[in-house]
Amino acid sequence: MSARTKHSYRDFTLITNPISGKGKATVVAEQAFQRLTAEGYTGQAELTTQSGDAKRIAREAIENGSLWIIACGGDGTIHEVVNAIAEKPDIVLGVLPCGKGNDFAEALRIPTKPVEAIEVLLEGATRQVDLGKIGDHYFDTIVTCGYDAEVSRRVTEEGTPFSGTAAYVWTAITTLFSYRSPAVRLEGDFGSYEGEILLTATGITSSYGGGMKIVPGAIIDDGLFDVCIIEPVPHRTVLRLLLTLFWGGHAGHRAVQMHRTKTLTIETDPPILLYADGERVCYTPATVEIVKRGLTVIAP
Repeated sequence: MSARTKHSYRDFTLITNPISGKGKATVVAEQAFQRLTAEGYTGQAELTTQSGDAKRIAREAIENGSLWIIACGGDGTIHEVVNAIAEKPDIVLGVLPCGKGNDFAEALRIPTKPVEAIEVLLEGATRQVDLGKIGDHYFDTIVTCGYDAEVSRRVTEEGTPFSGTAAYVWTAITTLFSYRSPAVRLEGDFGSYEGEILLTATGITSSYGGGMKIVPGAIIDDGLFDVCIIEPVPHRTVLRLLLTLFWGGHAGHRAVQMHRTKTLTIETDPPILLYADGERVCYTPATVEIVKRGLTVIAP
């Protein structure tokens, strides 16, 4: 585990996605701002209005001398902020989880209850954790390829009648019947895999979709990705595997491979989309690389 030090940052920039948590994030941000300033901290609060705002605001804050960036929202908001502060060890990230998934916060054991999450900002310690990198793009949870990437696309771009984990489960079920498995070539420290896949998930954290433990053995600061490869299986088997994801029970299935690696090269024919932290990143071919302890964050 990376070293932990009680943080001494006094000035903050609080970036909030007002639509996260169906508007809950705005209330949480107001509570956090009031509590922080009452405790003698100084800072500014900013609201995002469109995709890319969180990254832009974080970059501008850093240019103006801010060293403590707080992200209030879900994994997508954190993803944008991370892409502004990655590999800058003197910049620290604070997290107020208010999104559909909150898998990054879960990996760090940051509470989802606002009062408790705010207390972490006040009393927590700094910790360095790993990041993933694809080209010049960073991620902090899991990059997906195949079925789970299509589920992410539909959740973020098409929407669902549900929120939270239910949104991912519903979309996973409805996506299943139109999904076609791609042919891939994967290469990492474990060797290579060539053939069709249901999905390939490459994780720094263990879960996505609000707690589905696709790579249950992942450790956030061990300098390695955990990779789950699932070969094509009948629809009824996919449904059974979905149920077991919440405790990592899929790992023992004969169609599932688990590996660890510092890099993963992904080639497909034709090119397909990759999603990271639930956000669209790029098309294949792509190389995913670990950035050991590339992010400083405040955690319990």
